[in-house]
Amino acid sequence: MSEFVDAQAREQYLVAYEAMLRGWPEYERLEVTGRYGRTVALATGSPDAPVLVLLHGRYTPSATWAPIITELANRYRICAIDTICEPGLSSNDGAPLRKRSHYTIWLRETFDALGIEAAHLCGHSFGGWLAARFATEHPGRVSSLTLLDPAQVFAPFTATWLLRCIPPFLAPTTRNISSLFRWLGKERPAQRDLVDLATKGMLTFRLRAPEATRLSAPELRRLSMPTQQLIAEQTVVHNPARALRTAERLNPIVKSTLVPDCSHFIVNDQPSQVLNALDALIE
Repeated sequence: MSEFVDAQAREQYLVAYEAMLRGWPEYERLEVTGRYGRTVALATGSPDAPVLVLLHGRYTPSATWAPIITELANRYRICAIDTICEPGLSSNDGAPLRKRSHYTIWLRETFDALGIEAAHLCGHSFGGWLAARFATEHPGRVSSLTLLDPAQVFAPFTATWLLRCIPPFLAPTTRNISSLFRWLGKERPAQRDLVDLATKGMLTFRLRAPEATRLSAPELRRLSMPTQQLIAEQTVVHNPARALRTAERLNPIVKSTLVPDCSHFIVNDQPSQVLNALDALIE
């Protein structure tokens, strides 16, 4: 099971998580229970506004949407879900999540439990992979799809990225983890809080769940809702040019944008461009 190393580690992590939430507008904490355990979502914005579901990346839980959450809440009804099997507020204290297909089962059950029939869906990194996979399997539940430098969707992981991940996963020390995140985000000051929280997560949480595998060409051709991907110019997770070319070749419905002066942490580096892209697609 994916879990914190002990109760003290969990409490220390949640203190840092709650500190980041102080930058949020007023929100509700929604908790639902399903076959894989307890899922927590943070809801903010007018209940009468269009519903926008946010899915975070690996080790970067819902609190890390802080750079854009206030602006989003002024436009939409936000439901930011802490992915199960990740450090955060959700807990895999039910059945083990052992297969990649279990992620979309979990997300469908979460939509059902939260009373979300259909929503605009936005995912970053691993959350982009999950969002894209969910959209291919349950197109009627996704009104539009926004992928922020998604992992394993239109381009595979680079060999360099996989090699750089080995030290922090085999030996999760502060030095190894910080080195990975500094390289990933190009050491920009706007990412400091995110990197601190993600580092605490990798140090204190043991993730025992499947990694994302590349979506197939037939799956990506099934995307039928308005879809866009924002690819970071300086991403190291995949090859930006390949992600753009593959989307153009496989599915003309997908609008692709290369975001300049931007690392993989796209929400922190270019928040205005993310907001504008969401507004353009949803409205």
